[in-house]
Amino acid sequence: MLLTLIVIASQFADQDPGPDKRELIIQHASLGLIFLVLMLTRLLWRNLNQNPIHSYSLQPWQKLAAISLHRSIYVILLTQCVLGLLILLTSGEPVHFFDWLAWPPLFAKADALYEAVRGLHYLVSVMIYPLFAVHITAAIYHQIFGLVEEHD
Repeated sequence: MLLTLIVIASQFADQDPGPDKRELIIQHASLGLIFLVLMLTRLLWRNLNQNPIHSYSLQPWQKLAAISLHRSIYVILLTQCVLGLLILLTSGEPVHFFDWLAWPPLFAKADALYEAVRGLHYLVSVMIYPLFAVHITAAIYHQIFGLVEEHD
């Protein structure tokens, strides 16, 4: 879903305003709302269950790095979702959920805040890439060299 959000955002990023761009933004925002719910559900599930990293035979620094990386990814993705919500709320436009629902604007357009939040949303989006590069690299490393599960 994250890749879909990135692809949609890249399609409308440099597009001139118009109905096509508006439709892509509505799709992006709607999927972003679903993504936020899924992330919160995943975070709840993660906090209610034991972290599987503790069952692997890894160096303490590797466990710390893995836990820190995952937490950083959660923080960045949740921050991105909240910033996306703020963009919707400060745009002065109706908030659409695909073509099914449209809520009237909750607030008048706050130009300065809207532009600041859009800038932060972009900045945070750029921060996602290196985190996932490290995550994918670590996953490949552990796929090649293996993780050993400890059994009591």
